[in-house]
Amino acid sequence: MAGPEQGRGRVRTRAGTERRGSGAPGGPAPTAAGEVTAAAAAGEVTAAVAGEHEDPQCLAPGEAAGLLAGAGWRRAVVLGDSTTESTGMTVVPGWARATWTDRVAAALRETDPQFACLHPRGRRDLPLSHIRSTQLGDALDFAGDLALLTCGGPELRAQSFDPDAMELELSRILSALRGATCQVVLVVSPFDLTRTGQVPAGRLTAVRARQRLLAERIESVALRHGCVHVDLAAHEGASSADLWSARPWRLSSRGHAVAAAAVVRTLGGLPGTR
Repeated sequence: MAGPEQGRGRVRTRAGTERRGSGAPGGPAPTAAGEVTAAAAAGEVTAAVAGEHEDPQCLAPGEAAGLLAGAGWRRAVVLGDSTTESTGMTVVPGWARATWTDRVAAALRETDPQFACLHPRGRRDLPLSHIRSTQLGDALDFAGDLALLTCGGPELRAQSFDPDAMELELSRILSALRGATCQVVLVVSPFDLTRTGQVPAGRLTAVRARQRLLAERIESVALRHGCVHVDLAAHEGASSADLWSARPWRLSSRGHAVAAAAVVRTLGGLPGTR
């Protein structure tokens, strides 16, 4: 069983809730009506590989099962905003239409068919203060032994950013989770927002600096509480436009696949998982 010592080694990587389960994502799913393909949406589509199983930033077939073979987690809870949802997802041909949280849950379910996951429905631009007030109570009631918290996007996009206030809210959430039943808590921060094509040119430098500061603060708070920070911005390749959907601030199917690989590989590297 992975324990709380996972903070070592920097890993840069609403009301209503639903228990969500899915099988392991397979091959590419057909594009749903009304969705645009990544070729039209991103203009920079990964062309070097045929699909996610050949993408080194994604999980290879059988990789997740090998990484998580010794994992003992039985119940997980996901907290965060709409970046964990499939709504508005642009489908990159060759990458299955599955969220990163469903992919992670499917990987963990391979080690235990009874694995359960509580996934609060996210809402766009949900800052940490609202995550704490609307999702934390349900998460604690669920009594999971693993928690995945995605955060930072709303703070990066806000007109103003108070890193001290963000740090305080994050600390409150992590303290509550670690003080309850969660043996492992992963805090997942976003891919590089300046590479989405959705940040005005005049704000690129400011947003880039803000994201560096946010990642540093999250890392500090995570270490303080014995948690792990997965900084997705550190998992991007040279070409990353197709990580994002046409809908602002939503991940594409490839973005979700890359995020899932970062999380699963981090979990697989924790003490006691193998």
